[in-house]
Amino acid sequence: MAGRIPQYFIDDLIARADIVDVVSSVVKLKKSGRNWHGLCPFHNEKSPSFTVSQEKQFYHCFGCGAHGNAIGFLMEHDQMTYVEAIEDLAKQQGMDVPREENARQSQQRQATKKTQQVMEQAAQFYCEQLKINPQKEVAQAYLHKRGLNPEIVDRFSIGYAPEAWDSLKKHLLAHTITEKEQVNYGLLVQKEETGRTYDRFRHRIMFPIRDWRGKVIAFGGRVLGDEKPKYLNSPETPLFQKGKELYGLYEARTSPGQLERLMVVEGYMDVVALSQAGINYAVATLGTSATAEHMERLFKIVPEVVFCFDGDAAGLKAAERALDNVLPYMIDGRQARFLFLPEGEDPDSLVGKVGKNLFEQRVVRAAPLSEYLFWQLQKGLQLEQPEAKAQLKQRAIPLLQRIPKGLLQTLLVQKLAELIGVSHEQLEPLLLSVSEPSSGRSAPVIEYRAAAEYQPVPQHHADIEHYSEIEHYTGNDAYEEYSEAGSSREADVEESFSQPYARRILIWLVHQPGIFHSLTDEARLLLDQLIQENLSNSIGQLMKKVTEYLNSEPKATTQSILAHWY
Repeated sequence: MAGRIPQYFIDDLIARADIVDVVSSVVKLKKSGRNWHGLCPFHNEKSPSFTVSQEKQFYHCFGCGAHGNAIGFLMEHDQMTYVEAIEDLAKQQGMDVPREENARQSQQRQATKKTQQVMEQAAQFYCEQLKINPQKEVAQAYLHKRGLNPEIVDRFSIGYAPEAWDSLKKHLLAHTITEKEQVNYGLLVQKEETGRTYDRFRHRIMFPIRDWRGKVIAFGGRVLGDEKPKYLNSPETPLFQKGKELYGLYEARTSPGQLERLMVVEGYMDVVALSQAGINYAVATLGTSATAEHMERLFKIVPEVVFCFDGDAAGLKAAERALDNVLPYMIDGRQARFLFLPEGEDPDSLVGKVGKNLFEQRVVRAAPLSEYLFWQLQKGLQLEQPEAKAQLKQRAIPLLQRIPKGLLQTLLVQKLAELIGVSHEQLEPLLLSVSEPSSGRSAPVIEYRAAAEYQPVPQHHADIEHYSEIEHYTGNDAYEEYSEAGSSREADVEESFSQPYARRILIWLVHQPGIFHSLTDEARLLLDQLIQENLSNSIGQLMKKVTEYLNSEPKATTQSILAHWY
């Protein structure tokens, strides 16, 4: 695990970066007064309500409420984590990200870096073999038979693993990569009885599996004939856990245009064939059904996920597992659809027959979760019988309890009530045990505006529910920004100053952190008393955290405070 990024570096990075440059790479901005304005990238609008302050180095949308600094913009617009956004912004500034790490962390980081380098070397080797190996014609003929053109082969870095037992092994040994290391990276197989090693992938079409940054972390290999197993994946390593990764996700995210949905299919060739047809939003699971970790990753990027399955028994079983895993992630604003293809067809074959337009018509007509859910629940039931209605209720309630509280759950309960012929109020007590969306990594609560994702409250510290007020209620500056955005918000600004005294002091602490260290002992005592009086609410708790941070960081700035809580 990489070490902690020093706070001084984050402060320096924010000071160097110009948020106008960061935002203008994706939003057309026009200067008006002291600020810049444009159409908000987080929701659909015709009149600009999106404001960027170069002086204060933050953005704010008066339409949807999205706001933050340069790091926050990368997090919201590009769906990056906090660390990922820092790394990306540092790269833009030509800066290397330092780490505070102990000897063990340093060793782990170096090991991870070397593993990634070796995987990249292996990917390059497979790509070269597709062009120079004596059996290249066989491999190229297979790809041609599957309808893949050279451009798509290059885009996905598809390669060929030679039929020999030690081709990759010798190549990497020549680059000082030991056999033991190659075994640990999953590139070689070692016989327990003899200790002999040999290439894991032989005479296969090779598909590099990339992480979100485009780094090769594993491989999938497809046989050229009818041998078994048809597909072979790398084993799990510290870099690669198949239950978390999705093939084609990097390529989907880096495709031109707005990514509005992701479609989950079952095979590498499905992803590649769909991309060649112009459908650039397909991803594939890696030898497993769609997991909870997959759901989290998918919904961080888009508000709509389509699950595409073959119409056979195996496809129906996979759909049941996907339904079960997606339910806890169905907060209001998200959508899941289920697409079943004709029996005997897969996405690869079907898109080749019908083309992009007809295939996408199937996608947009795919069954919404509500329709598929009740179809699944009613299988084998004759609802004209009271016993069947009771059975439907018994089947449905545990599933409806797994959906986060909100409008979707309410409407599904109403639908269930209509089917079994009871009132909605009679079913409500049965949902009292419904769990809220899981906190942390398992099911982040994220609101959507149109097809865009934004986080009104930074997830890492849920107690700062007044983050927006702290950032924007700043006296005359707030009034000017409201006015420059073309809004008549005098009443809103005036109302902000009628907030409780503690909240106003908190706003002052954040926007004038330098003054904190010049407070007299008497003023410090009064501030401590104010904090103690308000510890029962979120304002007092946050004031305590802010003052602790200011005591530990004498040179803290407004932006470093906001960055600290992202």
